[in-house]
Amino acid sequence: MPHVEFACEGRILFRADSPDGAAVIPRIHEVMIVDETPYQVVDVEYWARPVGTTERRVLAPTVYLSPLSAAAWQERQARRAPAPVEPSPPVRY
Repeated sequence: MPHVEFACEGRILFRADSPDGAAVIPRIHEVMIVDETPYQVVDVEYWARPVGTTERRVLAPTVYLSPLSAAAWQERQARRAPAPVEPSPPVRY
């Protein structure tokens, strides 16, 4: 789950903590929940920050977000729900 370091006006800078050490970066058009508000990822930029010596740098992802309306969020939730399975007669060969 991402740990937010900075967020304002549709821009969020975060670092990702995962158990296996791999970076977890959201993809474009993915939905992130920040403070219980759904946002859609619009763009992702990577900035290199120097760490210690000048030869070593760490990439910091900056994720640009756009808020989702309540209607769009409800529509997404409805699409994720599985369709009801209608009972059918058994197949006999």
